[in-house]
Amino acid sequence: MRIARVVADVCAECNAGWMSTLEVSFRQALFARPRVGTIPAPDRVTLSRWFTKTAVLLAHAHGGVLVGAAHRAQIAAGMPDDVEVFLARRRRPPQHLDFAFDVTTDRDADAMRSVAIQVGDLVGHVAARGRLASRHGTRLWPLRSHTLRWETLPVITPLIIRRDDDRRVKPRGL
Repeated sequence: MRIARVVADVCAECNAGWMSTLEVSFRQALFARPRVGTIPAPDRVTLSRWFTKTAVLLAHAHGGVLVGAAHRAQIAAGMPDDVEVFLARRRRPPQHLDFAFDVTTDRDADAMRSVAIQVGDLVGHVAARGRLASRHGTRLWPLRSHTLRWETLPVITPLIIRRDDDRRVKPRGL
């Protein structure tokens, strides 16, 4: 399934309000100027919120839960406390927009471990805190005090990167 064909239930007020504003801010942060130099803190917040909002909607549309209901409302004004976002690049991605899920096959565990979303050559990984590591990119959220630069974002190959010793994980997506 292509990302453009994913349908999630969103109220009209949210869709025309904060989500629309976030989409415009995301496009400005990503496409309005060359991606060179430092990634300013306001852009880091915008990227984190957009990747989180999109990951939560993709997970929901596919019957999964990435962020609990109590924390989803926090995305409208900021970021949920229990979420982390990592950012990386892909060289020569096969398509402009893509996504993938990292899910467990164990029925007793949380089914949705993380969601990876690719926009152009950028990949955002979104998961509950403590689930992502440097192999997923560099931490974008929670904000860090050191400078992030577009040119030094790590390059990854697959959208979902699994630990070799974790046999319960089964990547799904396109």
